[in-house]
Amino acid sequence: MPGIDGLRGLAVLAVVIYHFFGNFMRGGYLGVDVFFVISGFLITSLLVRERATTGKINVGEFWLRRLRRIVPAALFVLFIGTIAAGFIGGDSAVHLNFQFLGALLFVSNWTQLADANSYFTDAGVRVFAHYWSLAIEEQFYLIWPLLLILLSKLKIKPKQLRMIVVGGALASFLWMVINYDPKVDPTRVYYGTDTHAFGLLLGAALALWLTSDSPNVDADTWPEFHKRRILRRIGLSLAAMLVLPGLIALLFILPDTSAWTYRGGLLLASLLATSVLYFLVRGVLPMKQFFEMRPLRWLGRISYSLYLWHWPIVVLLRELTHSIKLFHTPLLGLLALAISLPLAHWSFKYIETPIHRRGYRACLRSALGSGAPILRRLGTVVAAVGIIAALIVSIPHAPQRTKLEQDLETINAAKSAAQKAEEAQQAELGKREMPTGDKISAIGDSVMLASTGALQQQFPGIYVDGAVSRHYQAAPAIIDEMKANGTLDPFVVLGFGTNGASSGAHPGLLDEVLDDVGPDRVIVLVLPYGDRYWMPEAEAEVLAAAKARDNVYVADWCHAAKSHPENLREDAIHPTPEGATMYATAVKNALEDWKAGKHNTVGACGV
Repeated sequence: MPGIDGLRGLAVLAVVIYHFFGNFMRGGYLGVDVFFVISGFLITSLLVRERATTGKINVGEFWLRRLRRIVPAALFVLFIGTIAAGFIGGDSAVHLNFQFLGALLFVSNWTQLADANSYFTDAGVRVFAHYWSLAIEEQFYLIWPLLLILLSKLKIKPKQLRMIVVGGALASFLWMVINYDPKVDPTRVYYGTDTHAFGLLLGAALALWLTSDSPNVDADTWPEFHKRRILRRIGLSLAAMLVLPGLIALLFILPDTSAWTYRGGLLLASLLATSVLYFLVRGVLPMKQFFEMRPLRWLGRISYSLYLWHWPIVVLLRELTHSIKLFHTPLLGLLALAISLPLAHWSFKYIETPIHRRGYRACLRSALGSGAPILRRLGTVVAAVGIIAALIVSIPHAPQRTKLEQDLETINAAKSAAQKAEEAQQAELGKREMPTGDKISAIGDSVMLASTGALQQQFPGIYVDGAVSRHYQAAPAIIDEMKANGTLDPFVVLGFGTNGASSGAHPGLLDEVLDDVGPDRVIVLVLPYGDRYWMPEAEAEVLAAAKARDNVYVADWCHAAKSHPENLREDAIHPTPEGATMYATAVKNALEDWKAGKHNTVGACGV
C-alpha cells in the first residue's frame, strides 16, 4: 500500500532528524518503534495469508524471502562502512571487528550490550550502532513464524490468538519496566529483544485482527472505510486526526533520558503507531491522503537503505571534520543528509530492488554468467576481490578504545600514585582558609574525568571519581558508599549534566542527591556545558538548587567553555588540557566564593 510507504517515510525522517539534528526532534528515535509496528504487521499478514491460501506456512521459504529483502543492502553498507572506517581510522574504527561480527550475524544488539556500548551518549559511539534494530527484527523473523505454527497447531481460536499476542506485547513492556533502573544507562532495556519486542507484537496483533484467514484472497478486511456509514466515517476520521498528531507530538517532546520513556512512553508510541497503521490500512481520510504524499512515499521506498547509510555517514563525517569543529553543528547534519539521500536512492535501485525481485541466482547470472558482457564480469570479480581484501586489511587493525578513552585511561593510571604522593605532602601543611585537596571529594561524568589532572594540580590531594557516560542516577550509590566508608569529604564537587538533566531520570533526583550529601557539607555544583537539547534544563536545575540551598555553590564551567570553544575537543563537550584547567579554575572560583561568604547563584551562560 502506498500509505504504508508514507508511514515508513515519516519513521525514517524522524530517525534521521534525531541523529543529524537531535535538538530539533528529541523523540525522533521513536521512528524505530514505528518501523517495528509496521514490520510486525506486514510479516504477520503475509504469514496468515500464506497459511489461509496454501494450508501451511513454509518457514524456509519465508526466511529466504526475508534474507533476500534484508541482507543485500545490509551487507553492502556493512562492507563499505567497515572499509571506510578502517581507512579513516580514529574513533570511527573502535571495536570494528566486534561491530562487524555482530552486524553480520544480526546479533548487534547483544554484542553492543556485551561491549558496554551506550546508545544514548556520544562517548564511544560505534559506526554500526544502528544495526541493533535490524538485529531485533531478524531475531523476531526467526522465531515468530515458528511460534505462529505452534499456536495454530494448538487449535487456538483467532480471538484467543490475538489476546495471546497482545499479552506477549504487554509482557515485553512489563519486562522493560522491571529491568529499567533510573540509576543506570537505559541501553540494556532499549536494545534487548526481550524488553523491546512489544512494537513488533502489537503490529502482529493488528495483522491477526485485520487479515482474513479465508482462502479467498479478496476476503481481507483492509480498506473498507468507503463501506462505512457516513457517521461512522466521520467518527473514524476524527479519531485519526487525534492519533496522528499525538504520535508526531511524541517525536518532538519525548526525550531518551526520561524515566517515563521506559515506563510507558515507548509503549504509548507503539500504541499510537499501531492506531495510525489501523486507520491507514482501513483507508480512513484524511490519514490516507497524508501518507500518500509523494515526498513521504519516496522516503518510505528508500527508508531501509537510508536508515542503513545515514548513521555510518554521520559518524565518519564527525571523524573527518573534528578539527574544524563541525561535530554538532547543523552544517554537519546537512552535509550528512546530502550524502545519505543519493546513496540510499542508489542502494535501493541497484542493490535492494534487483535482488528482492529476481533473487540472488538471477542477479549472479546477470553479473557473472556467460551471457554477461566481459567488462561486467571482470568488474564484478575485481570489485568482490577488492572488497574482501580491504576487509581483511581493515578489521584486524581496529583500535579498541576511542581517543577520549585512551586519554582518560592514562589519567586514571597516573591518578592513584599521584594522589597518594600529594596527600602525603599535604599532611605536612597547616590549615588554610581555602579547603585543601584532602578535604574535597569530586564526583562526576567524563568531563570531570578528563579534568582530573587539572583538579589535582589545583587541589593537591583531591579525590576525583569521574566516569564515562555517567548520569546523576549514579550519584546516590556512590555517595552512600563513600559515607559508609567515611571517605566523603567536607567539600563535595558534583559534575553532572553532560548526559542528561537529573529530572530526565525522575523529578526531584538532584534534590535527593543533595539531601544525601547533607547540609553539613559544602557542595559545589558544576554548571554543565554542551550542545544538547537537555542542557538548558540541566543548567537551570543547578542554578535553582544553588538558590534554594545555602550550602550549594556554582562552578560556572558553562561560561568558561562557551567563551573558549577552542579549548574543547572535537565533540565540543570534553575539555582539552587547557579546557581542563578552566574547569578546575571554575571549581576554585566557587570555593573562593564560599571563602568570601558570597553565595553566587547566577550563571553567565545565558540560562
